[in-house]
Amino acid sequence: MQEDPNTDNKTPHMLMDCEDWDIAFEPYEGNPRAALNLGFKIGILRAYLDAQTIKARPAIEALDLAMEMLFPYTEFHEVSFDLFVRLAESRLTFEEEQMLNALGIDF
Repeated sequence: MQEDPNTDNKTPHMLMDCEDWDIAFEPYEGNPRAALNLGFKIGILRAYLDAQTIKARPAIEALDLAMEMLFPYTEFHEVSFDLFVRLAESRLTFEEEQMLNALGIDF
């Protein structure tokens, strides 16, 4: 029987590393709103994977790294990585939203 790399459990996970994410996010240079929009989508996907009974730890870790690598492309690099992640996961308080608006960050 022919070996299938998709079903071979001995194949190591091919996770994206920092360099891969950096290349993937290059088009977001100079477009912080689009980078933030992508951050929302990554946050939603991560929350979905984290809510599953069987956790896809390698995928969740890759998405966490993606958020770290996407962060400098947003306006949040001047404020806080924690606020960026919480906004992307829709966990900001009203006061934090008001503070970001006062700082001139569009979301």
